[in-house]
Amino acid sequence: MKIIRIAAVAILASISVSSVLAADDMQAARAKYTELAAKVRAGDLGIDWKALRVAAAIGEVGSGYEDFQNIKNGYSALGQGKFEDSLKIGREVEDHNIADADAHYLAWRSLAELGRHDEAEKERNLLAALFDSIMQSGDGKSAKTAWFAATIREEYLIMASVLNVEFESQHTSMQDGHYYDVVAVKDKDGKQMILWFNGDTEMHRQMATGERVTHK
Repeated sequence: MKIIRIAAVAILASISVSSVLAADDMQAARAKYTELAAKVRAGDLGIDWKALRVAAAIGEVGSGYEDFQNIKNGYSALGQGKFEDSLKIGREVEDHNIADADAHYLAWRSLAELGRHDEAEKERNLLAALFDSIMQSGDGKSAKTAWFAATIREEYLIMASVLNVEFESQHTSMQDGHYYDVVAVKDKDGKQMILWFNGDTEMHRQMATGERVTHK
């Protein structure tokens, strides 16, 4: 897959993650995440990437606001040519959430700039696997063919890094027992279009925590 750019962190406000998700759900999700993450770290790219993404989201394996700030700082360092710093940040986030696409992007770009091409290729493959997991789940043109996103952040990543479109507005639609984010965007030529994302996982997490995360 072709990766155009990642700018989600610049347009997505920080997402604070509550710790009150149902204990049983979180425990099972974290166990699943640990199992799948271990396989990825051992070099197995044939895992169920959707399951990994969902487990990371429901298990809340990331650090919420702290990760958001770290990733933001990582992009700043990358833009300033401080590649060792951006690599360090990317790798630190990967350590506790290997499903974080921003972290893999930072590591990939940093390693490439540092001339460590073999390592960069491994990161690119991980990043591509994450995005392929989303893009192969549908075509985003309707509820029936919506892309499956485990988090709102994934939606922004697809819009910014794969589709290269600009977010305009969003509303939630419930159809046949599923929640969908219906997102209006425009491309670089100003053409408007509607994208559909299955938001069941994020909605489940929000309802369990009493939290409401919105598109900005």
